[in-house]
This record gives sequence, C-alpha cells and structure tokens, in this order.
Amino acid sequence: MFGFNKKKPLIEGPIEFEAEVEIDKAAGAVFPLIDVASPDFAHLQRGASVQTVEGKAQHYCLTIEGMDDVAFLYHVLERVEGERHTAECVIEPRINDLIKAVESYEVEALSAESCKVRLTTVATFDESLSDEEVAGEIAMMSAAVHDDLFKLKVHAEEGADAVAALDNDGLCDIEIGDIDIEIEDWN
Repeated sequence: MFGFNKKKPLIEGPIEFEAEVEIDKAAGAVFPLIDVASPDFAHLQRGASVQTVEGKAQHYCLTIEGMDDVAFLYHVLERVEGERHTAECVIEPRINDLIKAVESYEVEALSAESCKVRLTTVATFDESLSDEEVAGEIAMMSAAVHDDLFKLKVHAEEGADAVAALDNDGLCDIEIGDIDIEIEDWN
C-alpha cells in the first residue's frame, strides 16, 4: 500500500562502462576514425552510410547494410579536434533494451607514433527490466565497449579490411607489431 515492501532494483539509472587501449598510430590518424562527421569515420570505411540530419546541427544518421530498417541516430555533444569526441546514440527502432548511449572518446598522444584511447559509455536501459535482464544487458554492453576499442585498434593499425575479416569470418589472423593474434568466433 505504501510501497514499503516493493523490491528495489539493484541498479537504477544510467550505467557507465569504461575501457582503454594503446594504439600504435598517431593520435591525429586515430581521431578521424571515431569522428562521425569525418569522411574517414571507421564505420564509413567499413561500408556504413552516414547522413547529416537536415535542420539539426551536429546530428547524423548511420545505417548499415543488412540492417536496412535500423537507424543509429548520433548527436555530437562535444568535439575537440584530435582529443575528444562525445556523442549520444539512439537506435531506432530500439534493439534489445538500450534506450540510449553516450559514447565519450578521449585520445591522448603517447608519442609521435602512438596514442591511448579511452572510451566511456554511459548506457540507459529500459527501467522495467528485471535484475537478471539488467545483468544480461550489462554483460552485452561491457563486451561491446571492449569490442569497439579492439576494432578501433585493429582498424588504425591494420586497416578496415582486417576489421572486415573479423566481422565476416569470425576467424582472423592479425599481426600487430611483433604479435600474431588468431581470433576465433569473435563476433
């Protein structure tokens, strides 16, 4: 009657995910890969289409072949050339129980030939989810954040074709510096 016995969810509100990766490419070469407005945006190089949203500054619509009915709507909240890129992303129609995600990339030069990229994603999920469902969404989002950074590293160091091999084959040999990595069923 008064709500005293209502079960309170374990997690309320947006959930933050953070990961970072070192990349053996200059910060200036990596930043365009994360900048949705850049002609060198990684998703464009891998076959996606990005259009500006008419009448809305800093709004973009990304579509991916094979997901023709889905639009990834980006609103760039902050852009500092070569250093920071923050955008809110809403997927329409909604996939799973993600309401929106705010992705913040920070690029830090380590040397003339390398940088560190930190990705912080703040995800807002449907409030009606059970604790078990939220746990599942957290696991998927955590994996997605790490996957995004891994693909960024591979793309920057080995090119878009190496990422396409990961996406298409699920089995890929990648050479990064002196390290030879075999990835099986990464998707």
